[in-house]
Amino acid sequence: MASGNNRFVAGSHTPSGPEEASGSVVRYGPAQIEQILALRARELRAGKPVDSARFPEDDDSTTLHFAAWVNETVVGCLTLIEQSGDEGPVWQLRGMATVRPWRKRGLGRNLLAYAEHHLKIKGRARVKTGRARVKEGRVRIWCNARTEAVSFYKRMGYRVLSDEFMIERIGPHYKMEKILM
Repeated sequence: MASGNNRFVAGSHTPSGPEEASGSVVRYGPAQIEQILALRARELRAGKPVDSARFPEDDDSTTLHFAAWVNETVVGCLTLIEQSGDEGPVWQLRGMATVRPWRKRGLGRNLLAYAEHHLKIKGRARVKTGRARVKEGRVRIWCNARTEAVSFYKRMGYRVLSDEFMIERIGPHYKMEKILM
């Protein structure tokens, strides 16, 4: 996990592996849906139309999109959708994807850590300004994790909340959550 490592806060890092020798630097930051939709479709909805990867909330003013770039190419993405919660902000993590050559090199871990850091800052700002009725900045994030990604999310501090279930035309999933603060 990225705690104790501020590479994600700065918004970039040099990955380990062969890319390091070539001097590739991965940048992390906010993105627009148009910048990440093709990657989301290619990696999560293979063989289906690009619009099959579009979420109803993608254009909501509170939805947050994040990307990882190498040069000007998007190599990773995720989306956070704000929802109402009794105890403070609740965010659904959706559409997290990394292109195959960049998997298992820390890119997904750093991208998720960057997005979580952003939510922590956002949560602190809400408490400080009194714009939300939250318990001292408590921020919860949850996702329907593909079965093959459960171990990744566990390493990131998420816990399993459900038994395995099927999402039609996508596959088996588990509901998971993490309390950020």
